Amino acid sequence: MDGIMYLFREYNSLDRFQHARVGFMTYNFSVSVGAAYKQLLMNKRKYQLDQLLIKYGLGALPAHGRTDKIWGVDVDRIYTPVNVQNNHWISLCINFELRTVEVFDCDGGKHSRYVDAFANIIPRVVKEVQSYKEKKNLVIKPYTVKYVPMRPGINRSSCDCGVYALKFIECHMLGLHLSLLNDDNIYAARMKITYDLWKAAHDPIY
Repeated sequence: MDGIMYLFREYNSLDRFQHARVGFMTYNFSVSVGAAYKQLLMNKRKYQLDQLLIKYGLGALPAHGRTDKIWGVDVDRIYTPVNVQNNHWISLCINFELRTVEVFDCDGGKHSRYVDAFANIIPRVVKEVQSYKEKKNLVIKPYTVKYVPMRPGINRSSCDCGVYALKFIECHMLGLHLSLLNDDNIYAARMKITYDLWKAAHDPIY
């Protein structure tokens, strides 16, 4: 998962995607957000944002493919994979302008325990990384969560959630309809991911 997200960052920096105001996060990022949300729920009044998350907001992380682009200033939205209960992958699009968290789950499930973490933590990160002048005008309010409708009957094998999660990110970022992905072509998508990783591993640029 992180390998492909790294390639997405590199493709963007090389103008292959031509979406300069989009960021691609890692699995470790989603874990950090989940951990931060647990701390927030324990004591909201004394909660202090982790410096690690601030570095993500400043574009200093992920270290591989560092952009130094600030959320809400140079970046309008980010994508991240999220692991659910260690046996299922979903992906998210977090839009700073619209203040939304869009959820892509090939099984069409609801994952409030995981998604609410992003809806509550990300606004805090965005506010923290703004200039002093802009920060004063920002109110910390949870983002709106939207579950993107899925085509019925996909992921019948229950083995392709990771492929769907990555390809949903790619389709959404490129403005392609998610219904293009289905069980008839998901194996080909898996092979394409494998080939892209193999090719990148032998490419000195990557």
